[in-house]
Amino acid sequence: MKNKLNDGAKRSGPERRILLLGAGGHASVLHDMLLALGLPPHGVIDRKLNAGDLWEGLPVLGDDDLLSTLSSEEYVLVNGLGASPDCAPRNALYARFAGEGFSFLSLAHPSAVLAHNVALGDGCQIMAGAVLQSGVEVRENSVVNTRASIDHHCRIRPGAFISPGAVLCGGVAVGNGVFIGAGAILLPGVQVGDQSVIGAGAVVLRDVPKDTIAVGNPARDCVYP
Repeated sequence: MKNKLNDGAKRSGPERRILLLGAGGHASVLHDMLLALGLPPHGVIDRKLNAGDLWEGLPVLGDDDLLSTLSSEEYVLVNGLGASPDCAPRNALYARFAGEGFSFLSLAHPSAVLAHNVALGDGCQIMAGAVLQSGVEVRENSVVNTRASIDHHCRIRPGAFISPGAVLCGGVAVGNGVFIGAGAILLPGVQVGDQSVIGAGAVVLRDVPKDTIAVGNPARDCVYP
């Protein structure tokens, strides 16, 4: 864990080139963030596009297999896959290339507000207007999306996706691979188990077990079929 952003963009000597994985909506927002941070990507990797094409002005370099031919000492990655609400493809992509030795940039939009003691893991993405208060910990490959509010001492485990406008009150614990929908509210101290889904606009008053969907106000649980 670390509280310094964008460390992976540089190594001793020249800067590493940034590759954006994916060319969908989430990747487009990340492209804009990278430009705002003065970290323009070298190119985009996407299996649905043809090498040599342009996407948002960036060259398409190839598909995921291309990365196996590139050096992790020369390139650093940004995970451009979103989650809606399945986090598994995004997390599998991260696991594959982290396992091959690549680093992922930890990014925070210039308009995000981060307390001095926020801790971020490898590949975290903190989007525009998000607020992370004192003692927040966000583990690797997790996303805190546009205008989400994460209050003091929340713990967000690896591979979680916090959607726009969600509110986590103090001391909330979010498990591995959890998806929290847009505008959801989690009351203080709530714990959400691994791989669970909190529906958009849900108001969560109590703990949510793993592998569970919670929807409504107040939120009610239903187990995956």
